[in-house]
Amino acid sequence: MNILLVENDPAQADSVEREIRLSGHRISKVERGKDAISFLQANEVDLVVLDWELPGMSGFEVLYWIRRHLGREPAVLFVTSRLLEVDIVQALDAGADDYVIKPFRNKELVARVGALLRRARRSIKVESAIALGPYIFDVTQRGVFLHGESILLTEKEFDVAAYFFANVGRVVSKRLLAKLAWGRELDSTSRTIDTHIYRLRRKLALRPDNGVRLTTVYTHGYRLDEVDAGSVDAQAPEESEREDAVAENDMPEQGTQSNLR
Repeated sequence: MNILLVENDPAQADSVEREIRLSGHRISKVERGKDAISFLQANEVDLVVLDWELPGMSGFEVLYWIRRHLGREPAVLFVTSRLLEVDIVQALDAGADDYVIKPFRNKELVARVGALLRRARRSIKVESAIALGPYIFDVTQRGVFLHGESILLTEKEFDVAAYFFANVGRVVSKRLLAKLAWGRELDSTSRTIDTHIYRLRRKLALRPDNGVRLTTVYTHGYRLDEVDAGSVDAQAPEESEREDAVAENDMPEQGTQSNLR
């Protein structure tokens, strides 16, 4: 299988490359984040071994780019010297599949690489389509359908919605949503995310009668859940309806262009 190693320490990179080749895998290596993106735009890989501390574009920024533009694959093994739990959680929340802390033994790294590649072999490829109930996302053509009817979304709306549907049941932070849509964090007082979640709820009819519920998780972000459209809970009024009413009051005046494009 094909592996990309992104590591700016030549001695470390050569050592890891040797061990991975001995395990029978093909490996390419680059030293900078921007070079990693250029490589991934031109080549298909199964796993990226990604150092957090890179010159210029950080490994964290590369990780965001991978998940925004390439989806849930390739797998990403994050390499970091940071020991704090908050840093590890941040990396996993952003889409890393596993992590290893420096300094590490090469045998340990190769074992983690092998585990991720075995998982990749077993997984069902989902790059071309995401389906949930009556919803279908055509990731290749960037189209979305509800009950067979096409729904028009802006580019950034599609990125955000597709991420929710590819991560059902997972809390997605506002910070991550901002990174997905705008490539940067927004001011903590901004209602931009809330306003655009309102738009997505309305455009995609994200309601229990369609088998889904988009819930606000207080102080954390949002979570998309699959629900039974015929259940009692599905018939009950949702908290999101009250949230939508608040967001609607904050909507720009008609004729003002949305930032989510």
